[in-house]
Amino acid sequence: MRVVDVADRAAFDAFVRLGHDTHDGRAVPLRERRLRNWFRGTSSHPHPVALLLALDDDRPVGRAVVHRDDRLDRRLGTRAQVFGALAAQDAAVLHALLDEAERRARASGAAELFGPAQLLPNQSGGAVTSAFEERGFLDAQWNPAWLPEALESRGMRRWYEGDTWIVDVVDEDGPSDAELDRAGIRIDEVTRVGLAQGMRTLLPLLNDSFAQLPYFTPLSKAELDEWTEGLWLLHEEGLFLIARDEDEVPVAFVLAVVDASPLLQRSGGRLGPSETWSLVAHRRELRREAVLVVQGARHDAQGRGIVTLLSRRLHANLAEIGCATLRSTQIGRLNLGSTRQFARFGGRPLHSTAYYRGPVSG
Repeated sequence: MRVVDVADRAAFDAFVRLGHDTHDGRAVPLRERRLRNWFRGTSSHPHPVALLLALDDDRPVGRAVVHRDDRLDRRLGTRAQVFGALAAQDAAVLHALLDEAERRARASGAAELFGPAQLLPNQSGGAVTSAFEERGFLDAQWNPAWLPEALESRGMRRWYEGDTWIVDVVDEDGPSDAELDRAGIRIDEVTRVGLAQGMRTLLPLLNDSFAQLPYFTPLSKAELDEWTEGLWLLHEEGLFLIARDEDEVPVAFVLAVVDASPLLQRSGGRLGPSETWSLVAHRRELRREAVLVVQGARHDAQGRGIVTLLSRRLHANLAEIGCATLRSTQIGRLNLGSTRQFARFGGRPLHSTAYYRGPVSG
């Protein structure tokens, strides 16, 4: 077995296929456009991203990306080689990929491996450590049960453990005008036409809301645009909410989208013209399930119940479009405010998740 860089179109196509073919139908492929940006070097990431293929007698059997980020190093307090976008047929393939990641780490002076992350932990990442029978979904990982065991056999340890969540949509009225007045807010429902402006408003809110989390590195506008690219296709009126105070200052937000996981699984991560048509044709079916991509409140607005009011409006709007189930991408167990939001509405943890850290050998 050998590990090589993805250097041409044929190798890139094999890299994309591996994300679709090796995960037993329970993983949702990363969006192909994102992978293509990494391959072409047009990603907004400030450092180069290397795409790796593991070959067994020239047959592709695994893949990974490796990269670095000075901002993440400052948060972790070390120089780290980050790995992610993993797909491997078995533990032997994974070890071959991580051996190569370690080789590159030593060459760059990195002291430890960190991952999985695509590309940063605040964008997408983490390994599933339980409930492997439950499928993944948009921006939430899935991996086979042997993967955490293989990582731990290398001396890697779990870091910042969390959970994905699932909740039945609560079909009740949202907050009343009187409740909003008492909280000193109004709620904007971002429309499709206003989506670009909504994203500009979201960026400083998101960076402020998560600044205290140990893995979080502030996103640039270009990184946010790349991370949310294509989400406009999944946008539904009433699922992107921004709370503004009496001075019209944005203070909190929730962003959910319809769960297009089945479509992305069928297309291998593509969101091209035919997938766009399929989204239109099957909109009613897709509306049955949604994914909470991100929620939060500015630091000085936390603990005031504003996100709860937004969540109540979100549930009312979800029920109105016929949505029955809301899933959430991973929430760290130290992020008590967000975990309380799902528990408050009767939600339960779905997958356990963790990042992994381990020293570079040699």
